Amino acid sequence: MATVKINGKEITVEDGTLILDAARQAGFEIPTFCYQARLSKQGSCRMCLVEIAGQKKLQPSCVTPVLHGMEVFTENDTVKSARSFMLEFLLANHPLDCPTCDKGGECELQDFVFKFGPRRSAFSENKRRFHDKDEILSPVIVKNHNRCIHCERCVRMCGEVVGAKALGGIGRGAKLQETSFWNTTLDCDHCGNCIEVCPVGSFMSLPYRYKARPWDLKEVDTVCPYCATGCQFTLGVRNGEVVRVRSKVTIGVNKETLCARGRFGYNFIQSKKRLTSPFIKKDGKLVECSWDEAVSTIKQKFGSGKKTAGIASSRYTNEELFVFQKLMRNVFKTNNIDLDSRFANKWATSAMIDVLSLAEGGVSISDALKADVIFVLGSAISNENPITDYMIRGAASDRRKTLILAHPRRLKLDSSASISLRYKPGTEEEIIKGITASIEKGGSQGVLSLAGEKIKNAANVTMFLGADILRLANGADVAASIRELKETLKKAGKNINCLPLFDRCNQRGARAMGVHPLFLPGIKRVKEDGMDCGEILNVAKNGEIESLYVLGEDIVSMFPDADFVKEALSKIKFLVVQDVFLTETAKLADVVLPGTTYAEKDGTLTNQEGRVQRVRKAVQCIGGSKDDLKILCSIGGFEYRTARDVFDDIKKEVAGYRHIDFNTLDGNGALVKGHGLEDKGQGARGKGQEDRVRGLPPQALSGGQESGVRSQRQETSGHSEFPFQLITGNHLFHSGRVSQYDDILLKLLSEPFVEISEEDAREMGLSDKERVSVKSKGYEAVLNLRVVKGSQKGVAFIPENFDAVSVNHFYKRGEDIARVKIIKAGERQ
Repeated sequence: MATVKINGKEITVEDGTLILDAARQAGFEIPTFCYQARLSKQGSCRMCLVEIAGQKKLQPSCVTPVLHGMEVFTENDTVKSARSFMLEFLLANHPLDCPTCDKGGECELQDFVFKFGPRRSAFSENKRRFHDKDEILSPVIVKNHNRCIHCERCVRMCGEVVGAKALGGIGRGAKLQETSFWNTTLDCDHCGNCIEVCPVGSFMSLPYRYKARPWDLKEVDTVCPYCATGCQFTLGVRNGEVVRVRSKVTIGVNKETLCARGRFGYNFIQSKKRLTSPFIKKDGKLVECSWDEAVSTIKQKFGSGKKTAGIASSRYTNEELFVFQKLMRNVFKTNNIDLDSRFANKWATSAMIDVLSLAEGGVSISDALKADVIFVLGSAISNENPITDYMIRGAASDRRKTLILAHPRRLKLDSSASISLRYKPGTEEEIIKGITASIEKGGSQGVLSLAGEKIKNAANVTMFLGADILRLANGADVAASIRELKETLKKAGKNINCLPLFDRCNQRGARAMGVHPLFLPGIKRVKEDGMDCGEILNVAKNGEIESLYVLGEDIVSMFPDADFVKEALSKIKFLVVQDVFLTETAKLADVVLPGTTYAEKDGTLTNQEGRVQRVRKAVQCIGGSKDDLKILCSIGGFEYRTARDVFDDIKKEVAGYRHIDFNTLDGNGALVKGHGLEDKGQGARGKGQEDRVRGLPPQALSGGQESGVRSQRQETSGHSEFPFQLITGNHLFHSGRVSQYDDILLKLLSEPFVEISEEDAREMGLSDKERVSVKSKGYEAVLNLRVVKGSQKGVAFIPENFDAVSVNHFYKRGEDIARVKIIKAGERQ
């Protein structure tokens, strides 16, 4: 510890603490431009100069650590004069266009000049000028070089945190510009974090440009509705519309950073395609109706018992999902309730709940990233969970740590990985077993042995398990092999944590709320197993489901084999869909109920760590749409008035939430605790569950016809006609199908593509951006080709986010990995 005196005030801090941080702890403000805690230290702006007793020159406090006995002055005349002169130098070339600058009113340069700056300037020369018109660097980013003060926050954020390295300095001295390499359109993630960290109006948001002033906005803190990282952000609302999204450095796991989806994916809230009134089917056509008619029809016609079912989206709040499962179980008397699993069956999801220890409470990602080895499996993390990617990248910058990244595709995070494992989809179990064998026996050679050696030599290991595992026919087997690896490491005295990487914002919360055919709220086992999503559709095709309630999920577009899904839904006597848009599934419904977006509701979400965070209402419901919670309560006859009322009931049934106060949840949320399942007969590995996971018959483990989801796992050989394994998932700029209603995100990526490895493209004589035809046995699509160096040979990827090419058409019933061939468009083969 070091004791220092700052402006006469004595303070004791940790050795190595920067003077800047020590002064702030002591309550003294020191202005900075180039400094940001998570970025490398630069000390270039000189705004933070302080005087240290005994030293002749002023020192930059953002790069100078304290020493025991040091005396520092941050407010004397010498320091104040230096700050004033530095601001005068910046203003010598900075344009005085505050009335037209989007940063006006929240500009750090404005604030510091007001607090510390000169009132007159000695400079009379003409100001430096790069251009008369702002440069459009991307569909979402605009740059004014004249305003740049060269703090290089943008360059360091882009390179060190995001990993895009799309920005740099061009020119020298007074002609220096922070821009793209060729000073043209950016080839980057379009995340807008350069906009967020820019202290002046140099980088600006193109969609927000000239829309409002900060003092015109009502700002509401809430949670991102896309992936399960659970980023906190602030909605800026003007005249009842969301006009921008910002993040704050002081709150949330994301600490100011956002991805493109989070920062720019808000326009779907105001989409003209939103449902604004209920519909009911009459004479085979959907026609508008009143809320009373819609609700009374559901109460009259929706059945109860084993021939009823419910499928929900994991984008809904804990409160809505808790009430939904209560509606299905208490009112409609069925355990046939599941999430939008798309590919997974209930045995795979229950096995993942077990191996991830979701019933044992949350684990902070900041704690998890302190591990010696970080192992990421089954997630295209750079696309699915971009901000988690940033956090892992930051942890991996510590060269004492080892990052192992296992995925068929080459990802952006591979640039930070110590070991990259490529494999064929469906062989994840072999990867895990190979690593386990290497740890137990050693002696073998190869990349798996190297990974096993790194894990074996680590005291602390963190595994991140992605949603790709749930897409596999043998997902339960993969989970069982991971559990064996965990047990091997625990026997060796290692500390191991497993965290999920979910692609939907409330997948963890949904399971805790009881949206699962095997579990009640609190992950307590049901007395009688229900059917999962695949089983529901399977028996529906046979006419054995009379009523189905779909909450916010487009299963026609997302579930494998769209034709099969349509046929199954057509045989259901009464189909209710509650959603924001008229999706392909909603078009088949007997009653359609218009719900709300995340910006129009209150409640909580639970992210992949197990962190419960507040969703806050920012705008009113559009048209005749209603709050989703109120819709469910009106159908079920529940007397909840607010989300808080529901949360109070959740605390009674879910032990891990009992310590959380709904009203006092701040921007950092609260981690759930264990659900208190002392009797394992009540938990995810309850009585008989060990047999149900480990000892299931092969057809159930691999999701055969009994599970209603998948048949036996396919072999990878013997497919000469269709040589590519097709995998799917979210693109960096999209999430599910909701983002295709956002015109800002569509400017970033407006159509799907197919991605293959450079090796495959070379062998086939194909080139990047060429038009190709992707064919399966029953479906064909013409797409642009993307060629990626370093991806697994024989694997193709198409994003699942577009109606124009519904990837689920490539999959047929009984397939977990589709087989396709790729040829030049127009060729016959």
